[in-house]
Amino acid sequence: MNVNSLKVRELLDLKRWSIVCFASAVVACFAVSPMALGFFGITYDSAGGAAWQKLHPATYLIALAITLGLLGRDNRVAYLRKVLAKLPGVAFFAAIWILLTVYAALVRHSPITSLLETFLIAVTALVMYDELPQRVQSGLRLFLHVFLSVNALVGLGEHLTHMRVFPYVIGGEEVTGDHRSTALMGHPLQNAATSAAYLLCLFLGGDAALAPMTRLALILVQIIGLACFGGRTAIVASALIIGANLLKDFVFVLLGARFDMRRVLALTIGAPLVLAAVLYVALAGTFDDTAARFIEDNGSAEARVIMWRLFDSFALPDLLIGPDPEAVNTRLVDLGIGIGIENTWISLIFQYGVLMTLFFVAGLLALFWEFWRRSREGAFQLFLFFLALISSAIGLAAKTMIFNHFALLLLLVFSERQEEAAPARRGASAAGAPFRSLPRADSGRRRANWRSC
Repeated sequence: MNVNSLKVRELLDLKRWSIVCFASAVVACFAVSPMALGFFGITYDSAGGAAWQKLHPATYLIALAITLGLLGRDNRVAYLRKVLAKLPGVAFFAAIWILLTVYAALVRHSPITSLLETFLIAVTALVMYDELPQRVQSGLRLFLHVFLSVNALVGLGEHLTHMRVFPYVIGGEEVTGDHRSTALMGHPLQNAATSAAYLLCLFLGGDAALAPMTRLALILVQIIGLACFGGRTAIVASALIIGANLLKDFVFVLLGARFDMRRVLALTIGAPLVLAAVLYVALAGTFDDTAARFIEDNGSAEARVIMWRLFDSFALPDLLIGPDPEAVNTRLVDLGIGIGIENTWISLIFQYGVLMTLFFVAGLLALFWEFWRRSREGAFQLFLFFLALISSAIGLAAKTMIFNHFALLLLLVFSERQEEAAPARRGASAAGAPFRSLPRADSGRRRANWRSC
């Protein structure tokens, strides 16, 4: 076979191009925000514009990735059967997801872009991740470390200068009077959610190849960035999880558990530096706007209480199948809830009804299970954090990348397989904290179950 023939074969290697599209989708998912799209004239989350502009570039790339991956296989039916058998939770979720999409389009006559964008990248990543070359997984993991650190530093720069990389625009209207940073990922709450999830992944031991001081530095950067983004639920939930873990590790050491002296030394040296840096920045007044959000939130907390009165406005049959959208919007205006329903589950009920919401939640739990069983020990804390987060915001009921970001962090930073493939570090803590607790009794069973899948 001559050189030209080899070049042609490489150009026509659909599996290779599928991987390229997948990696590009992951990068675009994090690096291209709705505000960046709006800045360049694409009406992604505002009224008007062509229909193709309503989908994120990452969505097009991930759809192309899975399409090329299928076309590059000799026996596509056998591959799909293998995927469904290997990922039963994905199969169950996909069935419910398709059913809800059809219901939304044909019965509710509502847009389906939110259903498509919110989950497509996460589901496709779960299907394709195991077949990615190790160098691609490592490259994407490095991208996340670098990008999220740069994003936090950009957020700090915006907070100090009150100048933004991209204008803070929501629904085509520029937001004024809100000094929270938008950085590279757009909405402050999106930034806060992703930064806090990444912070917890680092703290709980994600990416075992990281050196202790490197991990500590990355955590410090995210703490500062998180304060600039001002997500109250993300800040409180992540602080509670970190505090509970530190307390648990301390108690275990008092009870005689093993610990890694190098990590204790790193904590002894690093903790005062972290505390001093945070205090210095705080005393300089950098976080005054963030602290003020806990006192004056522009009616956000009040809206979360008033929204329960929506149930009194509709009869049970309407709630079961979904009330009229115009009636819901009118009632929201009457109640003075201009910022919308800040709760994923209640928002889903008023969009699709109680029955379809219950079906969808069941499918969502099956999808969560697929991610959980591929994650290292401690992942349940990440899911508790995520559930708390989406229960205090519209989250999964709107067109956002919040779940896609969370899912990609689980796969790329907190995967159990990634941990096994990383270079072993003698004495590495199972919890990611400086103190090593005794292994859980079911740890071996989880790994055995994973290998049997």
